[in-house]
Amino acid sequence: MQTIGEDLTLHEGVLATEFGVSRTPIRQVLQKLAYERLVETRSGVGTIVSPLDPDSRTRDTQVLRAMFLAAASCAEGMSVPVTTHERLVAAAAVAEVVDVSDKSYLDIRADILDISADAAPDTILGDALRAAHWRHVRWRMADRAWEEVGTFDRLRETLRACAAAARAGELAEVYQRLAEADL
Repeated sequence: MQTIGEDLTLHEGVLATEFGVSRTPIRQVLQKLAYERLVETRSGVGTIVSPLDPDSRTRDTQVLRAMFLAAASCAEGMSVPVTTHERLVAAAAVAEVVDVSDKSYLDIRADILDISADAAPDTILGDALRAAHWRHVRWRMADRAWEEVGTFDRLRETLRACAAAARAGELAEVYQRLAEADL
């Protein structure tokens, strides 16, 4: 089985030195990343970036959509928190003016991910949504999605639709728009 992303080993000491912190916060971050299934700790090897399995790619996309639909179902009848609305409007505004680059693509996707996970009506659902979304972002980064024609237009349209749904006040609609989006 060919995998993507298995060649990067993360060393606590090196990371601590690079970021100028002790190993304790690095260990905590790595534990959080392991919880989100972004890294794996392997005996005798260390912490590695979790590989992406090309055979699972379609399922990974289906899982993200299913998570958005589950969030929409759980949020039925709930109002959009003010901070969620503000964050969506701000993210949409920023997306309109950024240059097309890998960094701006990742920043926009991270905003969408954080906003959608933070607004989830249940913490377990939010954590699952975050993990599924990160896996999808990793696939899109591996594809160099920022270079694809129309990618930024689709992101901008998704953010505009989510901001409009948030303005209307229905949290379930925000998640419905994300489930329908071609992210």
